[in-house]
Amino acid sequence: MRLAIAVLLLTLSSYSYGFGRTGHAMVCDMALQLLSAKAQQHVASLVEASPHHEFGAACAWPDEVRSHEEFRWTAPHHYVNMPRGEKQVKAEYCPEQGCILSAISMMQQRLSADSNDWQALLFLAHHLGDLHQPLHVSYADDLGGNRTAVYFYSHEQPTNLHGVWDGNMLTKLGYDEDFLLQEQLFEQITAEQRASWQQGEVMDWANESAAITYDIYQHYRPGMLIDDAYLEQYQGVLLTRLQQAAVRLALVLEQILGD
Repeated sequence: MRLAIAVLLLTLSSYSYGFGRTGHAMVCDMALQLLSAKAQQHVASLVEASPHHEFGAACAWPDEVRSHEEFRWTAPHHYVNMPRGEKQVKAEYCPEQGCILSAISMMQQRLSADSNDWQALLFLAHHLGDLHQPLHVSYADDLGGNRTAVYFYSHEQPTNLHGVWDGNMLTKLGYDEDFLLQEQLFEQITAEQRASWQQGEVMDWANESAAITYDIYQHYRPGMLIDDAYLEQYQGVLLTRLQQAAVRLALVLEQILGD
């Protein structure tokens, strides 16, 4: 058993992308609906200049280019790590090459300085999405859950915690193919929730993820099988993080593009 888990860990140790295409598209599509008409038009004009033509699809662009030489410097900007066992992240955990915290600040400044900077828009939208995927605010020693070993609904489907939270759960719940489900999730956001989630700042939102990550690891066992019980336990958390990311992205974009 130990040998099997060790082999599984070796095969799953590469750093995977954040929230997956479905999650990022959901965050950006919901955020777009929360924007004023002026901000929506501005976002549309910027997306038109990008390689994509819809905001939801365009929000995955930073993952598409992170391995390209021109954008290799952005690779560390999709996450922030903290020491094992910590429940909160601190600014000093951001290394010299930057992290998701500094990247969000950088892209806010870039977009504020040049409202036609479509790359800044997409990086900002993407990073705010990643910030709400708990395992992007996680532990360095296993690369944010990429070096964990789990099985998803079958012992023939090896994956890791990062992959489970990036996309496996959303796929299992049907969000990658059912647009109606995505619309229902958006419509469930109440005015009270929106007002509450707009409070705080980036570090507060990061520490929400850190607390969830801590809880996730309390329930992790190497080689565990993730099934309906796990999905029932965490699907509410996952979907709420998507809603929160959308509300907060809309808030940030409105402040920059809506004035």
